[in-house]
Amino acid sequence: MQIQIHSKQGSISPNKKKGGVALLVVLGFVIVLSVLAAAFTTNMQVEAILARNSDAESDVDWLCRSGVEYAKYVLSQQMADTETPYDSLNQKWAGGPGVTNGLNLFHDTLNMTNSGWAPGTVIGLLYPNPTPDEEQEIQSWRCAVEIVDLERKFNINRAAGRSMGRYPFEQAFGMMGVDVSLIPYLTDAIIDWCDQDDNVSVNGAESEYYEPLGYVAKNAFIDDLRELLLIKDITPEMYWGTAENSLAAGAEPTLVEEGEESLNYAYALVDLFTPISLGYININTANEEVLQLVPLPGDPAVTAASIVNMRVGLDGLDGTEDDEPFDNVQQLQQVPGFTREAAANAARFMSVRSSTFEVRVTAEVRKQQRTLVAVLQRKDPKDIKILYTYWE
Repeated sequence: MQIQIHSKQGSISPNKKKGGVALLVVLGFVIVLSVLAAAFTTNMQVEAILARNSDAESDVDWLCRSGVEYAKYVLSQQMADTETPYDSLNQKWAGGPGVTNGLNLFHDTLNMTNSGWAPGTVIGLLYPNPTPDEEQEIQSWRCAVEIVDLERKFNINRAAGRSMGRYPFEQAFGMMGVDVSLIPYLTDAIIDWCDQDDNVSVNGAESEYYEPLGYVAKNAFIDDLRELLLIKDITPEMYWGTAENSLAAGAEPTLVEEGEESLNYAYALVDLFTPISLGYININTANEEVLQLVPLPGDPAVTAASIVNMRVGLDGLDGTEDDEPFDNVQQLQQVPGFTREAAANAARFMSVRSSTFEVRVTAEVRKQQRTLVAVLQRKDPKDIKILYTYWE
């Protein structure tokens, strides 16, 4: 008996089919694992970057606060120097050369202008002798400290007081170039905003005027100078000086008729006044315009220029080595036009010391940059308080 075996050409055995399916499954798992590994690696890199940025934010915050403490110490040392019983623009705290700082060797090493590592800088004091690892880390760090005394401006709350009359505001608006017909209205509106009653001055405004605008007259001291922008007839250009400055500060410029140009002023209210100070103008730091806001003998512009000319020295520049700051207000008698009586009267409004300072610290760590602003009040070398801080 013959047995015939027939087979079809090209057929695949069951074992081979199973092997192919298994290979596809393995390839699928490999692909999935590769995708998961890539995603995990990416996530780890992102987490590492976020962690590094978080550390940088912490470091830059800490560096800014260190800069404020640095400023407090600088101001403490300056006031402790008995050979310089005044504050002036050529001292180290103000960014000057510091030649009037007496025998205080600490001031000789201060570096208020270098923002990186150097002896006498914030980073230099924090890391006076850095290790190789610290040196590599901090070489890209930056920390700049700027100190500005607020006594170089006139305290607007004192200007609005009844003892000063209308003079400071009328003088300020006149120097700015404000339309003469507007000055009485602007002056009375500011005084009404600050006084403690709802009695409307002849040309002023109280809560009845402001209520349709959604607020009332404050009837108290100004805490933030930007409150002026809430007061009747005060425009952003008056506050900032020009329409360009208003836009840069984020304020909307005053609407003008088509074909008319926006009003620009010679000076800005923000440059003349401050709401925070002891109320005395420092004759060693104030400019000519601010000095004119208090009663001066003779022509205010000429007398104010004479005060500045006497303190700046032969080069005619503030904050340089040949400055000759006033030791006391009585020395104003050396200024043309000042008598003993006039100098005594000036002592009601003027001083050679500053007590309130705005400190601006800008720090950068691993491309993370922040700016911290602090307002300090100095009563004596051992009593310097932080009034408030904010981040810009």
